[in-house]
Amino acid sequence: MYLRHTFVSVLSVIGLVACGQPAEQKAVDNETQETVMSVATNCPAADESGNIQIAPGLDARILKTGYGRSAVQGDYADTNVWLWLYDETAADRHGKFIWESGNNVFQFQLGAGQVIKGWDLGVPCMLEGETRELVVSGDLAYGPSGRGEIPPNATLIFTIELLKVTAPQ
Repeated sequence: MYLRHTFVSVLSVIGLVACGQPAEQKAVDNETQETVMSVATNCPAADESGNIQIAPGLDARILKTGYGRSAVQGDYADTNVWLWLYDETAADRHGKFIWESGNNVFQFQLGAGQVIKGWDLGVPCMLEGETRELVVSGDLAYGPSGRGEIPPNATLIFTIELLKVTAPQ
């Protein structure tokens, strides 16, 4: 019980720190839920360069191959995260650095609407131990309102290291 309360407290703090987003659970609309389920059961294959087109406005690149089981809808994902604004003119497309999880593991439940749509679509099918770069369009991120240092409709680059996947109890 103590660990659950500690997790909720840490997740709340991370949610508040991460781009100024309130740490409240958002409802997931039926279309997003169906898309997440489809992606989780029909994992798109990476090309020879490790690139994956997951959905319109959501591309991924595998930076480090994983070794564990694949993340699926409903799982809890423990991650390390780095966030940049997308900049087409930068050599690596990484613009302004926005946020990182640092020494704090960022945990969320896949498909529960606790994170942006791009994550609910982009993290399923990752393997434990995998590091993946997600390029997320504004409509799958923070949309027309933006968040904190993130301007409205901004395309974002996340580097996500999937440390551990836990099935719900």
